[in-house]
Amino acid sequence: NIAPLSITYEYDPCDYLKAKEFQLKRDNPEYKKSPQDDLINMQTGVMGFKGKVKYHISECINNELDKIAEKTNNKNEQITLIAALIDHHIHKNFDILPNNYIAYDELWGGNHFNGKYTEKDKEKFEDYLDKQIRKIEIENKDRAYLRLKILEMYANPLKNYLAANS
Repeated sequence: NIAPLSITYEYDPCDYLKAKEFQLKRDNPEYKKSPQDDLINMQTGVMGFKGKVKYHISECINNELDKIAEKTNNKNEQITLIAALIDHHIHKNFDILPNNYIAYDELWGGNHFNGKYTEKDKEKFEDYLDKQIRKIEIENKDRAYLRLKILEMYANPLKNYLAANS
């Protein structure tokens, strides 16, 4: 009995670590995280500030799994279809928060979702972004690129939610 679980965080405590890794990989395609980096990421993810956290458990998807089994006997195809099905249910049930709307509007231009957040929400998120980027200590720090990557992280849940609910 599989029931996909969606977990929504207002803030991803690892956002700045992920952005840092994106720049390091961009600047050096051979870059690999160290075991120490992994430990720091895990500790930050578990202990870091997440703001509002929402859980949503989907209904059981057994019937949909049975349809996949009827559709194909190929195990690789079944695994691919099952993963897509679970992702769909997770994305469909995200609780979209002001940060997601702000990031989406900023990335794709305009005020498409400006009714979903206040100017105060926007200022708070801008301050948060600046604070997270200041935490990143790397050579040749590209603030614009790091900001873009963090914005993408916050816009993606809304992008996936919209696709799953269309």
